[in-house]
Amino acid sequence: MKKTWILGLVACLLSACSYPYAEDLTRLETDTDAALASLKGLYAEGIEADYADLERHASIARTKRFDSVHEPYFRNEFEVLKYHYRQTSRWFELQSYAEWEAQLTYGLEQIRALKHDAEKGLLDEEAVRQALESEKNALLPLVAEIETSCAAMRELMAQHDSLDNHWQMMWDRWENPNL
Repeated sequence: MKKTWILGLVACLLSACSYPYAEDLTRLETDTDAALASLKGLYAEGIEADYADLERHASIARTKRFDSVHEPYFRNEFEVLKYHYRQTSRWFELQSYAEWEAQLTYGLEQIRALKHDAEKGLLDEEAVRQALESEKNALLPLVAEIETSCAAMRELMAQHDSLDNHWQMMWDRWENPNL
């Protein structure tokens, strides 16, 4: 039993180290795939609809004139609206979904091709190292930007429904305080 366990462990170690930089390639592939899933999930969760709501609220806010009766709204509510709108606008100004998806998909294809070539021994260790460094330099900043931005957008989206209702009630009461 003990011999079988040791042989299994040795086989696992040998298969994991069957080509140079296997762990780094797998980690880069996993991170890139996770960023792509995070990006797709953000759009599936409705970021575009949330942004359309924010645009609507921002356009309504632009029509409101400052007066002392509504000063608390201008100081508090409009600042919150402006913050949410600016943050979400930045997301859409950075790059389009199609551009980010294309970059990540291309990166995944490159990693998988490099992984295949390394597994089959088609590249020597130095060529794998250089190609891996090149892929890391291209993908890691993109992956970090997408993950950070997606997390920030999810945080804003978590507050969206309650703020959307709040702002709508504010607009409804703006002209008619008796509502």
